[in-house]
Amino acid sequence: MAAETVLRHGGPADAEALLPLFLSAPAAHEALLPVLARHGDRRLAERLLEATVEGGRLREDVPSGVLHAVGRLGYTPATSLLWEHVDGLYEVSKDACLGLLHLPCEELRGAIAEALEKHEGSALFPEFLPVLAPKTEDPAWLERLVAWGESHASVDCNGGLILGISLHGDRARAAFTRLVWDDRWEACGSGTGSALWTYAGTRVLGLGLPQLYADLRARLRTGADLDGQWDALRSFVTLLRLRCADVWTGVAAAEARPESCDTLYGLLFTPTSGDGDTPGDLTDLADLTDLADRADRAFGDGTFLSDEVRNLEDALRTAAEHEWALRAAASR
Repeated sequence: MAAETVLRHGGPADAEALLPLFLSAPAAHEALLPVLARHGDRRLAERLLEATVEGGRLREDVPSGVLHAVGRLGYTPATSLLWEHVDGLYEVSKDACLGLLHLPCEELRGAIAEALEKHEGSALFPEFLPVLAPKTEDPAWLERLVAWGESHASVDCNGGLILGISLHGDRARAAFTRLVWDDRWEACGSGTGSALWTYAGTRVLGLGLPQLYADLRARLRTGADLDGQWDALRSFVTLLRLRCADVWTGVAAAEARPESCDTLYGLLFTPTSGDGDTPGDLTDLADLTDLADRADRAFGDGTFLSDEVRNLEDALRTAAEHEWALRAAASR
């Protein structure tokens, strides 16, 4: 909890103060790595790497998150080291790829393209390798990643594809929005871990929850595929949960927050319209403006997901009140 508070509200001085603590017992203080990654600088990254690497590899007692941190801090001399870890075990590979995501990787352009082509179309592969596709500067990789995820990749191994698509920028917005609701991707599946990377992708693209909520309401109005509509509502609840938790994704491009809790609370939890809707009829839910009422009608009052929406409503209200208080204090 203390590390999370420093992550959200700390600064460079905190990273400097916590580096010696981390280095004293890296495995025991792994929770400090996001703080170092967000609030440190290249000089800190250099010291971090010098203390944790032996013979061109991370020491055995060092968490692989160090690879992510030094890349996130823009320490380009670590580029070759990170690339050598891409074919490692799952966590090592993930952290190496997420670190490389923040580096220019100009000298790796050909190697990245070759690695992607080697695995393209596979169900299982180094899951986060696709986040490096934009480094190839080949625009064709956008459509290739989409096709890979739609037809071949296991939903247990598509987080990097989802994030990689978003990293292609504005031209990926339409494809990314489609995959959010496409059950072939299970993009908001909490069990597979994909939801976190879908949420990160929405932040990368500036695709705010108000826009996704409008999209959800439009889908509910179609009146077709009730199972799909339920899935869409569950997906939106998952993204809202991640937004309320303000989760750390480790992706610098996902740092911007597209909307305030105040805005979300007003949008999602205003009084409902239409009192005569048939319970359980999702076509009628499009006429309800309150997300909690939608959840009750879709999932049943008192069910787990309905209760979760009520809990999220409380969390958003509390966060919104905090924002109101801060604004009031600032205006004095």
